[in-house]
Amino acid sequence: MATLSSVHLPSFDELASRDAARQKLSTVRQSVLVSIGIGTSIAIVMLILVILVKGIPAINWQFLSSPPVEGMSAGGIWPMIRGSLLLMGGTLAIVLPIGILSGIFLAEYAGHSRFGNVVRGCVMALAGTPSIIYGLFGLAVFVLTMKLGISLLAGWLTVSLFALPMIVLTTDTAIRAVPESLVDASLALGLSRWQTIWKVILPNAIPGIISGVVLMTGRAAGEAPPILFTAGIYYSTAKLTNDWSALKQPVANLPYHLAEGYRQGGVIPEKIIWGTCLTLMGMVLLINLGAILLRSRMRWKSSLN
Repeated sequence: MATLSSVHLPSFDELASRDAARQKLSTVRQSVLVSIGIGTSIAIVMLILVILVKGIPAINWQFLSSPPVEGMSAGGIWPMIRGSLLLMGGTLAIVLPIGILSGIFLAEYAGHSRFGNVVRGCVMALAGTPSIIYGLFGLAVFVLTMKLGISLLAGWLTVSLFALPMIVLTTDTAIRAVPESLVDASLALGLSRWQTIWKVILPNAIPGIISGVVLMTGRAAGEAPPILFTAGIYYSTAKLTNDWSALKQPVANLPYHLAEGYRQGGVIPEKIIWGTCLTLMGMVLLINLGAILLRSRMRWKSSLN
């Protein structure tokens, strides 16, 4: 057994030297993190400034409200804006009820059982699958097998499959983050399992679900491959319709317009391409801003309750 006299106690100078080394290492790590953060912020600001500087000269009411003319070399981008809004609106209408109900099932009924963990792992794998795979799947199944053709409906179904895993995962995470004490209190008051989900769990989980919707909307709005194979059209002289026949017709949209604009260099003026890029960025920003404001309002109402 070691006696007290045989135990080496560090001197004051040794402790001071050790603390100085730790402080120096902490300073270096903090400097690296700050440098990475500043560098990332500068890159993002420069990207936004470049898009603004090159895109603003093209933005006016005529550009946003008129169709392209002279073989896409002049005119506006209204058909592309309309097509993007239709694609996003239809995708949200399909994916939100299915995704939220699937997330509820995964969190509340499947739980951490073996089946639930397998399903959760599969959904995570689908969330990380490249978008072009969804585009090829939509082409093979919806366009060719189901004979929907290159159409708005095929685009809705394909983009919905692409967006669904993220909604399911964020709903599952948001629901499991609700404190168990609230659930136990609701059940103790005599509410059924479904009443507890509807009146207690979902109101507290909605801010987290909306965060997933924000991320999903940004990704779905800017992805060209799923639309390229199933719904996109580069140029059409057909008159735009607002009836049910539009579901069987292809639609122009902003991501596909940008992709084809750069692929067919020289056909579309660079000014129009940058204006389209700024319009797409502004559209996604407005949708995200609206969702963030809604999320903040729901959190405020939840805190009052």
